Amino acid sequence: MRANALRLWLIAVLAVAAIVSVVANKASSPWLGWVSFALFLCAVVMYFQWRRTAREERRARVFDREAKTDETGAGSDQ
Repeated sequence: MRANALRLWLIAVLAVAAIVSVVANKASSPWLGWVSFALFLCAVVMYFQWRRTAREERRARVFDREAKTDETGAGSDQ
């Protein structure tokens, strides 16, 4: 999965965890409180996975000045 997709999923899980937490507090439901906590823990795991994926994608991009030049084509001086 790409880093951008993981980031969107991370934001969604955090939003759902926050909503469930508010509902749990309003309803005084310990069960829903644990569900929101479990969702938060999943979001923490997703955060580290997102950072690892973003780092790998960044390292995969190689900056090579020679790759940007086309020596086989006609230049402006030809």
